[in-house]
Amino acid sequence: MDLMPMNLTVIAVAVVQVWTVASSAIAAPGNLASNPGLEVVSQGPLSDGWEPLSIGAPARFVVDEQIRHTGRRSIRIDADEVTRSYARSAAIAVAPGETVEISAWVRTRDVPQGQGTVILIAESTRGRERGEVSKVGVAAASADWQQIKGRLTVPESADTLRLRMGFSYSKGTCWWDDVEVRAAAPVVARHDSPEGRLYPAGQAIPVTILNRDGHRRSVRVTVQLDDQAFTHTCSLTGEPAQRVEIPARIVRCGKHDLRIELRDEGANEPLWSSGATPVVVPPPLVLSPPIPTHWVIEDGLPQVELDVDLALDGPERVRRPLIIEVRTTEGRSLHFQEQPLSATGPTGSVTIRLRPDVVPEGSYQIVVTVPADGGSPIAAEQPWGIIPRRAAEVRLNTDGHPVRNGRAIFPLGMFNNEGKLKEEVEAGFNIIHFYNAARVKPGRRPDDQRLADAMNRCHAAGMNVLLLVPMEYTFVGDWDAFTRRIRMFRNHPALLAWDEEEGLARGDMTMDMLRRVRQILRAEDPHHPFMVGDARDVIGRITDRGRMFPTDQMDLGMWWWYPFPLKNRPGDALQGEQAGSGLTLNPPTFLTEANASKPIWLGVQAYKKPGPEGRYPTPVEHRAQAYLGIIHGARGLMWYGGSVTGGTFLAPDAAHWPELKKLVGEVSYLSAVLLAPAEPPPATTPADAPISAGIRRSADRRVLFAVNRGPTACDVAFTIANLPDGSVHPIGEDRTVSVSTGQLRDRFDPYATHVYDLGR
Repeated sequence: MDLMPMNLTVIAVAVVQVWTVASSAIAAPGNLASNPGLEVVSQGPLSDGWEPLSIGAPARFVVDEQIRHTGRRSIRIDADEVTRSYARSAAIAVAPGETVEISAWVRTRDVPQGQGTVILIAESTRGRERGEVSKVGVAAASADWQQIKGRLTVPESADTLRLRMGFSYSKGTCWWDDVEVRAAAPVVARHDSPEGRLYPAGQAIPVTILNRDGHRRSVRVTVQLDDQAFTHTCSLTGEPAQRVEIPARIVRCGKHDLRIELRDEGANEPLWSSGATPVVVPPPLVLSPPIPTHWVIEDGLPQVELDVDLALDGPERVRRPLIIEVRTTEGRSLHFQEQPLSATGPTGSVTIRLRPDVVPEGSYQIVVTVPADGGSPIAAEQPWGIIPRRAAEVRLNTDGHPVRNGRAIFPLGMFNNEGKLKEEVEAGFNIIHFYNAARVKPGRRPDDQRLADAMNRCHAAGMNVLLLVPMEYTFVGDWDAFTRRIRMFRNHPALLAWDEEEGLARGDMTMDMLRRVRQILRAEDPHHPFMVGDARDVIGRITDRGRMFPTDQMDLGMWWWYPFPLKNRPGDALQGEQAGSGLTLNPPTFLTEANASKPIWLGVQAYKKPGPEGRYPTPVEHRAQAYLGIIHGARGLMWYGGSVTGGTFLAPDAAHWPELKKLVGEVSYLSAVLLAPAEPPPATTPADAPISAGIRRSADRRVLFAVNRGPTACDVAFTIANLPDGSVHPIGEDRTVSVSTGQLRDRFDPYATHVYDLGR
């Protein structure tokens, strides 16, 4: 989960710094922004070359002829509620690694202090998709015009640049005028291989030259691929964008660094030298994981698809068809078929559909071979399994706990936490969650192999996976790609539940999109629950946290509680902050006051918040969070986070990782009790003590959980029915506590937690 909505994260190598104009031997080209003065208005709500973009709550966009910096017009944005709404520019062609200086003039009115920003953003994209964003600058609250300035190094994946001017999680009114985008170099170049992939059969590297000054002369283009150099001389035509093919013999598969240099004939200094851009020369034959990765034997004869990517070195390789086999682990072939490739050629993608006859339950390999004339065949393979439905099904019991193979689970996990898989298994964690391995980018092929490998590792370790759905596909409406990912992993034996997070809360999704996600999951995988870590509307509109969730579109819900350091705060649901006063640790109202009919998991803090006050929770605070969640009805605990910004895995000792593992082991030890229904809570004396307490009873154990939510020590007594006189043992503590006349008395240090084994 992204915890810094105000500080937009630079996902690629984008560097933004305070404006400094560097001297250069090359004269700076003109303004690259389309309609930079915002004066031309022919149609639509905004000036030509600009469009409204609202992510979440809507705003009003107008061309204002009364208030402007220069000229006759400005763009005005009015937002009555907190929003991400921007005037978005037309695309500007750029090359990775070049430096671009950006500025705009802005004034504001009625913008609240401490509630988001009025911001100028550089959005680096490939094509039309929303891209990687970096902050150019933010406006101070002022009725006077002010200039925002910044410098951007174009990220390695970008071929276009767009500007966003407007509100980031804020509201009020802002005006924008006089935009400038100036590139440091008048002539630059970029390689234009699809998805950064070079194919040997192409025998050339495609390059686009951006000629911003309309030069007409000969230039020498050199493409450096690691230690190989390929040079070609071409004549600039004066066109703004000119594509050239650089002859190249590409023979080595794998990842490479590519650099481009432009030089005038006979010149000592280059016109342009790019930095290193990563490219991939794919292997001759690559198989996707099977779709699905596992077939359920109760579903009848197998129906499987594989995507095959070819990067062969010549047409002689495709004179014969592909050979596809299903083999046992001992190498015996159970299925054989052929697939012609004449229509595909040496480079491209083909989908193979397998319909094997009777294949018994077990583990197999799907092997695809490209025969060759007079040479060695090329082969690739993927594991595949046939399993019973019980191994690929998770249901929720009447208490809201997930059940696999007849065994209920009290979930204990961490966000983005595969990095310490072995340690977590040993500690008692049972949930693995993926962000990075599950992420996709619209318009680019997903890294299904990375996710499949991670899922297989988790299954081998006996872990359950909370798997993020490919949310980015929903944002752009690519439902075919979304469905493909669901079909691929729907029967994977590691899958516990599908997961969606904060799409509605941040405004990236609409309720109709969430309904579509729900419909696809029900159609493609009715055998696993759907976890929604989301609000029922844009988060700024949620005033009643007891009605946080879109309950009719989920099987499970989860939200975040990140209270430390404790302080007076108004509350920020997106940041996981509960409104509070002073130093009392109040449990979150979305849990304590929830009217949701669905079970709710609790995301608890295990990271260091940014800023000078940020710190990791202490071991005492770790215990208090976990047991307060249990006492107040959480059906699972997910710590945030592992390999995330400020996460536990970045500083294990400072984050008290050893103590957190010990805590998880203790909770795991109590799982049979936690899966049991709660008894009525005990009466507490004094009644106004800041104590939360609860009792659970399993078949062979009765346990009292109690937490002091306050910053001072207190002595309390619990009145518990049917509790015999004697003594009880607090779990994890080397002491006993006496019981007399049905009362258990004990002392609680600030924020202390005690867990008492009351016997049967």
